[in-house]
Amino acid sequence: NNDFQLVVDGLITNEPGPYTIKLTLSSRVDDFLEFTTQKVNGARVTLFESSGISEMLKEKEIGLYQTKPDGIHGVIGREYFIRVETEDGLVYESVPDKMNRVGEIDELNYTLDAFQPIDSPTEYGFRVYVNAHGVPETDNLFRWKFTGTYEISTSPEYHTSARTATCFSPVSCCPDPRPCSGLILNQIGILQLESACTCCVCWVNQFQDKPYVSDTRFLSNGMFKNIEVAYIPIEYWPFQVKYRIEVKQMSLSPIAYTYWNAIQAQKEGAASLFQPPTGKVRTNIFEKNGSREAQGLFYASAVSVKQKYLTNADVKGLYLKLSNRNMCNKDLTLETESCVLAYKYSSNKPPADWK
Repeated sequence: NNDFQLVVDGLITNEPGPYTIKLTLSSRVDDFLEFTTQKVNGARVTLFESSGISEMLKEKEIGLYQTKPDGIHGVIGREYFIRVETEDGLVYESVPDKMNRVGEIDELNYTLDAFQPIDSPTEYGFRVYVNAHGVPETDNLFRWKFTGTYEISTSPEYHTSARTATCFSPVSCCPDPRPCSGLILNQIGILQLESACTCCVCWVNQFQDKPYVSDTRFLSNGMFKNIEVAYIPIEYWPFQVKYRIEVKQMSLSPIAYTYWNAIQAQKEGAASLFQPPTGKVRTNIFEKNGSREAQGLFYASAVSVKQKYLTNADVKGLYLKLSNRNMCNKDLTLETESCVLAYKYSSNKPPADWK
């Protein structure tokens, strides 16, 4: 379909697999650069390595393709590319991308930032900075990728609903525990424990709102000093227990650096009154034996990781308690929804390296 363009989002690293590639189709729907997307299913996606080995990815869900956990593994110094064969017979390949050496993050620092809205209480947040060193005698092209993870505890057993004809509660709300809480209402309206709660404790991820790439203006003797990589608003739920800052230093080839640098410029320009003109972001994925061009990027990156934990004591109460989603419950500091449903990017299983 000439109205749609393939969009590829994926990479291979030297971290343990599986590696994931997402495929969508994008189409402009009007003259104001608004797009509609749909996931691509039924494609054949193959990952190739310069040493000669390859692996066909499995479609785990519509539009999401993965290698085997014990399958191909990224190796520094080798080149990687993918081939995508769509159901309508089109074949796309990415330009081989070399996995370059990566430096190392030496230190994560943060500073307290305060903002005073005109008609609201003061808002606080942490600005996160990286000190790192690069690789001698290289271009030192890197991306710093931030992920924040926090642990929350909710009480879905206290969930309530509006009073109905079958509910004889003397107040305006009736007990309506979420099934995952392990509690049920028996036939006489009494809460009864059936099983352990599976949605009371969750781990929630927060991500960057834009990519951060290396800027050699801050490079001195192979060292990067005070590179800002994230802003973390200080709110009640993220600091209810503890918050983990994780930053990855990721090596980039010149093509990958150009791509992420352009994305960063567009994100920053969109928030600027003097937004610079931006063109189409350069891709490295093209139709084989054809003239079509895809969007997105597939690249190879070596990774160095640094983590830091913040606790409730670190924020010193600099947050406002959030109102409960279910206003029937009078304790406004108590979340009565399943934590899996209440928070985007949440899981009831902790990260494997959670401390």
